[in-house]
Amino acid sequence: MPIAVCPNCRGEFIVRDEITGKCPYCGIKLLFRGKDEIIEKIDIEEIEKRVDEITKEDSKKHEKDIIKILIDEEYFSQIEEEVDKL
Repeated sequence: MPIAVCPNCRGEFIVRDEITGKCPYCGIKLLFRGKDEIIEKIDIEEIEKRVDEITKEDSKKHEKDIIKILIDEEYFSQIEEEVDKL
């Protein structure tokens, strides 16, 4: 029977015919590969590129909101009034 090593806690345990399971030590859910299983190669650069595109769009939206607040004179005048009261 094959022995698996948990990538989280490094605990060793026996794996029978399971495809998925949990580490008996830390409880993390795991996916077990068979010995003849083909592992698909993934183009990590393409994934990173797509993630960058998504995060840049989100950050631009947040930046626009921040700029609106910074330019908003009413917002600053209210802050100035509160500071003056102090």
